[in-house]
Amino acid sequence: MMWGFLEQQSFPIDEETFKENLNRTLEIINRAGLSSFVRNWLENVQARPRLGKALTLAFPRDQRMDEFVL
Repeated sequence: MMWGFLEQQSFPIDEETFKENLNRTLEIINRAGLSSFVRNWLENVQARPRLGKALTLAFPRDQRMDEFVL
């Protein structure tokens, strides 16, 4: 999921669309039962996103996740 600052002129979507995208992503995380996994990762990850550098969170694969992964 891309993050950005809504105040940046180069940010490609408006606030409402950003929130809709965020809600869809959170719905998938919750349905997959990974909310605790994500919270733990956010609390403990050492790296921080920077300009031109994203962070990657790899989800553990199981049958529920296979439903969402093509």
